[in-house]
Amino acid sequence: MIKVKHKKAFSMITAIFTIIIMASVTSLIMNVTGKTIHETSAQYQKEQASLLARSYTELAILYAIHRDRTAGCINTINAKFGENSNLYDIVVHIQYAGNQTNVPADCNIIGGADGNWVDNGNSGFDATVSLLVDVYIRYKDIDHPLNNNGNTPNDDVVKTVHRRTLQRI
Repeated sequence: MIKVKHKKAFSMITAIFTIIIMASVTSLIMNVTGKTIHETSAQYQKEQASLLARSYTELAILYAIHRDRTAGCINTINAKFGENSNLYDIVVHIQYAGNQTNVPADCNIIGGADGNWVDNGNSGFDATVSLLVDVYIRYKDIDHPLNNNGNTPNDDVVKTVHRRTLQRI
């Protein structure tokens, strides 16, 4: 027959073992949940930056199309977007490709040494103007441990999304 003392000791060991297993499972669940939240936040920020890059590409093309180039070209667009206007830094560089007679001298012109494309008579590209739009979106990883709570960001915290587009206008 089992003595009562041994029965109580066995229950105590079972209870301690169960508590240790439950604590381990809880710790694992918390770890996975934290990583999932961090990855979701990072994916959201990157997707937001990609959408901003696309929007500012279209904005740059719109500005270049509707601006009177005889009055001067738009070469750079700087903007900030987000909470307190410091979450996303946006820099757009616009370069113009075409014959210098179609593009004024104050524009960022891509081409030969004198800014002119060489037309060999086959393409007619010389008669057109094209834009090369580079959009850079810089943002801070808000969940990174080195973020310094919104102060000057560490270089490890800053991410950059780049989008390059060639558009004929």
